Amino acid sequence: MGRSGKLIAVIVGVVVVAVLSLVFASTGVREDDHDRNIAQPDDLFLDLEIQAAYNDDDIFWRFSWETDTPHFYHDYLVYEGGEWVRYGQSPIGTDPHHTYEDRLTFLLDDGSVDLFREYGGFMTVVADGGRFMPEEADEDEVEQILGEDRTDVRKFLPGTREDPTDWRTVLDDDEIAELRSSGYFLDLWHWRAHRSNPIGWADDQLVLDYRLGDDGEAPYSTNWDDETEQPAFMFDPDETGQYAMAWDRVLDLDYSQDDYYYLSEEFAVDFDPDHEWQEGDVIPRRLLVEPEGSRGVIFAQGIAQDGGWDLELQRALDTGYPEDDKALQEFGRYEVAFAIHANATGSRWHYIGMPMTLGLQRDADIEATYFEGDTPPWDEVETVTDTLFYPGAIGWDHLIDGGEHAGAGAMQGGTPFSVAHDIEDMAYYALESEFRSEIISQWLWTGLVWILFIVAGSIAVIRLGRDPDPPDRALVSTATDDT
Repeated sequence: MGRSGKLIAVIVGVVVVAVLSLVFASTGVREDDHDRNIAQPDDLFLDLEIQAAYNDDDIFWRFSWETDTPHFYHDYLVYEGGEWVRYGQSPIGTDPHHTYEDRLTFLLDDGSVDLFREYGGFMTVVADGGRFMPEEADEDEVEQILGEDRTDVRKFLPGTREDPTDWRTVLDDDEIAELRSSGYFLDLWHWRAHRSNPIGWADDQLVLDYRLGDDGEAPYSTNWDDETEQPAFMFDPDETGQYAMAWDRVLDLDYSQDDYYYLSEEFAVDFDPDHEWQEGDVIPRRLLVEPEGSRGVIFAQGIAQDGGWDLELQRALDTGYPEDDKALQEFGRYEVAFAIHANATGSRWHYIGMPMTLGLQRDADIEATYFEGDTPPWDEVETVTDTLFYPGAIGWDHLIDGGEHAGAGAMQGGTPFSVAHDIEDMAYYALESEFRSEIISQWLWTGLVWILFIVAGSIAVIRLGRDPDPPDRALVSTATDDT
């Protein structure tokens, strides 16, 4: 090969390596891996429309968002081969049978929780050991440290740990109780399309050393008898016209909100084991009940529209439960952070928003409208759109670690996310967070290949410069002879 041919080969090699590096570095490691709890959503963003209003007694919220299919089926027991088989456990990504409900949640604070205003829900999760994170904590270890009633690591506030990034370093019960009584907790409003909405409620919870239910009775219980391994209740055929639902209709999304797709204490009777149960009979695994105490203070009405949800929530400004709920008052400003579970997803496969402010006669991102009467004049209330994004596996432990996050120093100084990153940035980093180890490995291999190529290419260029094409020996010999 002549000198020019070698030079062309070097140039072509550089171009090929550059193209391959760009291709593999950007898309080569991104793939679902359910063994590591990785499932990427089709869409990274979701727009949530928000309205807020209040009168002398209550605050009212109205939300709407689009989704291709509103999901309000959840957690069913299906009669298969003479046994009752569960469908609808919290899935990795989207539930293939559509048996996981849509949800709306938001965290509310009155300024008592440091850093929530700047970082919102990110401060409540850790990547190392968190529920359904790629590196999920061992169930036995969780039970040993957090107690037998807790089998996974859910949301918690940094101040409840000696080391705010390590879920294992939880404070003792007296210290936790003192934090709660001082107001160091986040009020969690939790609306579920199946487990509370059909009977007109949302679940009232809080985040402290764990994601906790408020004191009182939840709006649902588990419809299962461990001893007999069968449901404890079934549909009352006199009230509903059925003993059970039909699995093929569930799979076809054939039940509407006007049908008996849920089981309530109002039309449930004791399970009859002697009934001639048929293959594909379905009984909900959740029994809906009237909530009580502090847990039953949020009224809800969620209506599935074509292509989305329209949801209204109502709660007293001051519920009278200061260790469970954040009280609201006129001329107050508060912090909120919203999240949506859509497309039959559970756990961390949701969309979240940056923290926002709520104002009652105060300047804020969301300014609640005062009205007199019982029903808000929604046509006169301003609508605010909050663009939510997929948060991936980003955890508080990663964000404040200077070795892993370049912005850790700024965060320790209280610089809000919104100053450093926009929504598009956060969605990109969220996907990156799920493949952090693979990306780092790929960077290292790509860098090594480039180093080797540069070295080899440099040697080739040097040799080309030192070894020009020699003149034709025959011509030199002939010229000498003629002379």
